[in-house]
Amino acid sequence: MTRKYLAMTALLLAPLAANATQWNLSSTIPAGITSINAYSVGTAATSTFAAASWSSYSGGLGVRTLSPSLESTTSPEHAVDNVGSIEALLFRFDTSTILDKLSIGWPSPTAYDSDISVLRYTGTLTNNALPTDRNITGEKISDLITRGWEFVGSYNATQGVVEDINPNNLSSSFWLISAYSSSWGSGLGESNVDGGNDYFKLSQLVGTAGGGGGGGGVGSVPEPTSLLLLASGMLGWRVNRKSHAVAA
Repeated sequence: MTRKYLAMTALLLAPLAANATQWNLSSTIPAGITSINAYSVGTAATSTFAAASWSSYSGGLGVRTLSPSLESTTSPEHAVDNVGSIEALLFRFDTSTILDKLSIGWPSPTAYDSDISVLRYTGTLTNNALPTDRNITGEKISDLITRGWEFVGSYNATQGVVEDINPNNLSSSFWLISAYSSSWGSGLGESNVDGGNDYFKLSQLVGTAGGGGGGGGVGSVPEPTSLLLLASGMLGWRVNRKSHAVAA
C-alpha cells in the first residue's frame, strides 16, 4: 500500500513541474507577449505618463522620450533611463504570468548604474485588457498605485547577471519595468538602489504562465517544495494510521 500512495503523490506533483519560458527581446515581439509599450514620465509626483518609443539596440530594448523634447538615439540616451524623465516598458502577456527574472544586455557595471523598478497590474481587466480609464498615458505618478498597480520591488541589475525580481511568485498579465524611481514604493527588492543616472537595455525576461485570483492575476502559485512537504506529511499520516490499525 505504501508503494501505492507514493505513486499517487508522484502523480499529484507531476503537473507542478512548471516549464519556465524565456523571452529574448528584440525588434520582433516574441510569442507569449501580446504587446510592448513604452512610456516616459517626469520625476515630480504630479507628472503624467506620455507615450514614448522603444527600439531594439545592441544589448536589448531601449526607450526614447518623445516629449517635451525628443531624446537622442545616441548612447546612453536611447537606453531605458531616469535622467530628465523616468522611462518604462509595459509588457502585456497572453495570459497571467509569473515574471520571475530578467537580464540586461547593457551597460557594463563599470560604466553606469542600472537600478530598475518593477510593478504589476492587479485590477480588474476589461476583455482581457486594461480598462480604458486605466490607460497609462495621462496617469499621474501619485495615482498609479491607487488605480490597480502594485509595486513589486526595485533591484540593482548587472549586465550578464540574471536578476530574480519576483521572490513571492506574484502573477499578472501586465508588468511595468522602469528605470528606478522611489515614487512607486520602497522596502521591497534590494536595498542598494538609488535614483541617480540609471541606464539599462532590457535583453531577456523569464517567467511561467500561472496564478489565479482573476483580473490582472493577483494570486500566486504555491512552491512545489511546499506541496511536496504537504503530500509527504499526508503519506506519513496514512502509513502511521495503518501501522496503528495493524498493531491494534
